[in-house]
Amino acid sequence: MTLAATVSLTLHPDVIDIDVPAGQYVAFAVLTACLIFANTRPKRDMAAAGNIESINLDEVFLVPALTMLMGWQAFAVITVTSITGSLYSRRQPVKAAFNLGQILLATAAGIATVAAVQRPLRAWETVLPDGADLTLAVAGMAGAFVMSLVSAVCVRAIAASATGVSFSTLAQAIVGRLLPWMGAATLGGVSVICIAANPASVVLLVGLVAFVHRAYAASVTEHQARRQAEQLQKAVVSLRAQTEPDLVRADLLATARDLLGAGAAEIVPEMTPDTPKTLSAPLLTTERLRVGQRQGSGLWDSRDKTALLTLTAVAGDILRSAELIARLRIITNSQNEGVIALDRDACITFANPAALHMFGRDSEADVFGTPLQEALGLRQRRIPIDFQRMVDDQVITQDAEGSLGPPDGETSDIAYSMTPLRSDGSHVGAVLVLRDVTERRAFEDELTRRALHDDLTGLPNRRLLLERLDHALTRSATTGLHHGLLFLDLDRFKLVNDSYGHLVGDALLIQVAERLRAGLAAPDSLARMSGDEFIVLVEDVSEISEITAVAERLLLVLQEPFVVEGHHIFMSASIGVGLTQLDRARDEMLALIDAATYAAKGAGRNCYYVSTDVSVDETRARLDLEISLRSGLDEDELELHYQPIVTSDTGEVVGMEALLRWRSPNRGIMWPQQFVPLAEETGLIVPMGRWVMEEACRTVQQWTARYPERRPLSVSVNLSALQFTQHRLPEDVAAVLETTGLSASQLCLEITETVLMNDTASTQATLDALHELGVSVAIDDFGTGYSSLSYLKRFTIDVVKLDRTFVEGLVTDPIDAQIASAVIQLTRAIGIRTIAEGVETENQRRMLVEMGCPLVQGFLTSPALTSPDFLDLWQRSHERSDPQTSNLTSLESVARRIG
Repeated sequence: MTLAATVSLTLHPDVIDIDVPAGQYVAFAVLTACLIFANTRPKRDMAAAGNIESINLDEVFLVPALTMLMGWQAFAVITVTSITGSLYSRRQPVKAAFNLGQILLATAAGIATVAAVQRPLRAWETVLPDGADLTLAVAGMAGAFVMSLVSAVCVRAIAASATGVSFSTLAQAIVGRLLPWMGAATLGGVSVICIAANPASVVLLVGLVAFVHRAYAASVTEHQARRQAEQLQKAVVSLRAQTEPDLVRADLLATARDLLGAGAAEIVPEMTPDTPKTLSAPLLTTERLRVGQRQGSGLWDSRDKTALLTLTAVAGDILRSAELIARLRIITNSQNEGVIALDRDACITFANPAALHMFGRDSEADVFGTPLQEALGLRQRRIPIDFQRMVDDQVITQDAEGSLGPPDGETSDIAYSMTPLRSDGSHVGAVLVLRDVTERRAFEDELTRRALHDDLTGLPNRRLLLERLDHALTRSATTGLHHGLLFLDLDRFKLVNDSYGHLVGDALLIQVAERLRAGLAAPDSLARMSGDEFIVLVEDVSEISEITAVAERLLLVLQEPFVVEGHHIFMSASIGVGLTQLDRARDEMLALIDAATYAAKGAGRNCYYVSTDVSVDETRARLDLEISLRSGLDEDELELHYQPIVTSDTGEVVGMEALLRWRSPNRGIMWPQQFVPLAEETGLIVPMGRWVMEEACRTVQQWTARYPERRPLSVSVNLSALQFTQHRLPEDVAAVLETTGLSASQLCLEITETVLMNDTASTQATLDALHELGVSVAIDDFGTGYSSLSYLKRFTIDVVKLDRTFVEGLVTDPIDAQIASAVIQLTRAIGIRTIAEGVETENQRRMLVEMGCPLVQGFLTSPALTSPDFLDLWQRSHERSDPQTSNLTSLESVARRIG
């Protein structure tokens, strides 16, 4: 299309003129030189409507070219100029061909416009002075304007097609060029008039055009410099607002393209070589920023280089900071501690997720640039912390304490550390590290509470009680007042705990603690010292009567039964009472009331005892006895004596009861009532009872093996309540029988009615397990309990031992005789054997025979004997019961007398 338009216009009679004046060759040469010079000079670019427009000299010379040259000359000048400019700018062949085509098309349009405008203006040539020159200039101006317009439309159309930008947007750039075009066309028209009047003025006109263009170019340069400065300022603000390296890079590339009018921008490694028509500058990182595809004509100049260097200098520092922050974020994001970076104004420049959580914010952008004082309501003793002052003074803090949250609302405990931040020796801010220590503080408080309180009851423990007592004693030195101490030891708690289990025991202790606390005044201190021991501190009293009143009140609150897991449990306490004295140390006072507690137990329990020095001596004696008893158990100082069990009618020895004795090196022979109660209190009764059972079974088995012809003896062993409640009792009995080899039918275990009072499933289970072994079970001291007969129905009992209190009154008290007779008849009816204890007279034995009691035990037959003495008794009993042995013994006796 361009070629057709060019050829047609060139051959048009108004365009082609075969007769070429010599002056036109001069004009041809001059205009060609001027246009070539203009197209090879650096362009002045100016942004318009988001596009880069080139301002140069060729637009001024178009008017003379269109008016002073013939058509083919104008085309020749434009062709030479375009080719020269493309070669100078090193345009690609396709782009150079497009530029040549569109400029020739524009030239054709311009020539046509000159011809079209000049015809109607010919009438004015005779009217106006120098009318011909004026009309020629006007036509040339119109042609130059149309030529520039057509060229711009072609370029914008192809650009819109390539980039996808709407043509309307590109059209705005064309509108922006109208004024420069009109100015250039006007200057070109003046040049035509001057040259027509005096051809020599072309030299002056060229200089004038150059001056005007330089002045305009200077204005454009100033405008561009101001625009670049504004863009750099905006770019810095925009870049600093980004904290992510990728966002900084993207913003940097967009800024570089806009600032330099580049079609492409990229960040490449520092050692990447530059390619032609690109411009690059180093960043502070190991990279370079490179731009290319310069929009508009011309090449990159020093102004572009300076702008790019300025941009990279600022952006490089920002990018390096962003990368450092990114690496810091990788490290701090996984931390539970809040990390905050502050500038010199105490404004936030970085905050990790933990810190944002403390701020109550979701994004770092929400707090970026915000003064820390506004974003974080951290207080110390309800007073806001002045972080600005701390930053200004470069304060260094380590694990300072504060609280986060509203003054009157829920707060979190915070530990914070601050360190000044320096760069190149200059103070640039600070780093603040925050740790939420709410849970740790609560944990520490809980540890402190647990260290000073009992876990089960929540009462103060021994440590806290002693601290309070120490404070009270210190105060006594000033006030002269005394303080009361009460030591409570629950009676028979171990029996309950072993009978019902530890869960019931723990629940019982909790209820006891609640009752005791309710029975005390608010200022009084109640503490749990150990398993079933409690201490009460009553401060600032003057008389012992005030303390005994408290003791009586506490005994009273324990009287009602405790209901635990469906069990009604009666619990009492033995209480030692004391009053502090200025001349007595704390530990001495505690020893006094402890001794008083032992004295209360010795007095029958469920009472209180006021501490005295005598009680201390008694307590120490009990402690010495306990130590000796433990040693005696280890040193084989215990021994067994055996009391025979015989038939009531013939007196034959059929069994025996094993009775414990302690042969102490310092105390001599001690009877059970002298040490067994202490053994029960201390728990020694369990290993002691195991020894008794094993020793008795071993002895009887040895005798059974030695005298196989005799009727095997049975042995009765007493079990304490504590022994019976041991869950391994059946296994222990089985182990003893297996170890000693004694038949289970020869062993009888005696228990008291107290054991059966604990009517529990475990009691029945233990009895059943013992019967499965083949062991007999006897109720000792039968008849002394308030519900003895009911036990015979509830439990499987093999033997009943009638208590000695009924045997004593058989002869003298008819009621005792009737009771004894009833028991014997009842047990016979249900198949239970009866043994009468404490038979000391022949009349008692005779009445028991008449009542049908088969077995008796008592001093009438023999007291408890050592093993050798018991063997002698058994031998005599065997001789009396065996007729042959009896006759042989008589003959030997006669022979001895004869001899």
